[in-house]
Amino acid sequence: MSPGEVRNLLERAGIRYALIGAAAVAIRGYPRFTQDTDFLTTDRRVFQPSLWDELRLRGVPVDIRQGDFDDPLGGVVRIGTAPGQVDVVVGKSKWEGEVVERAEPLDTFGGPTPVATRSDLILLKLAAGGYKDLVDAASLLSLGPRDELIASVGATIARLPAEAQAAWSKLIAATR
Repeated sequence: MSPGEVRNLLERAGIRYALIGAAAVAIRGYPRFTQDTDFLTTDRRVFQPSLWDELRLRGVPVDIRQGDFDDPLGGVVRIGTAPGQVDVVVGKSKWEGEVVERAEPLDTFGGPTPVATRSDLILLKLAAGGYKDLVDAASLLSLGPRDELIASVGATIARLPAEAQAAWSKLIAATR
């Protein structure tokens, strides 16, 4: 099972998505080495088991996990096993849907794949809030163009949780 196969399933179902995570960060210019792949969508149809029947029939494990009301994410569909696992992360915020809308098609995994923009990857990393996420956000910002990235992230950051907004302020101050 490959990320391209998951991409093709999503496209056949008419589900909009964007490549995010370490693979997208690497494509956007900051090398990250990981063997898993992450896609983002806000389309809850990915929770329908029948969508993944083609993979299951071939013996590929598919684990569908819907988030609770209080979870920051709508859930995740974990496909395959490590290494090479693919996660379809389900966002539930309007700004996450806009990340998917702004994704730019780039040739990866054997065909055009919508990849989150550099500024949107920064937003996602700030929202995730882990140490490595913040390092990735700083690295993406350092690749520039700095003023454009600051303006782009600044246009959306107020819609993210307070912790992400605070992390952004610290990141801007620390990288002057």
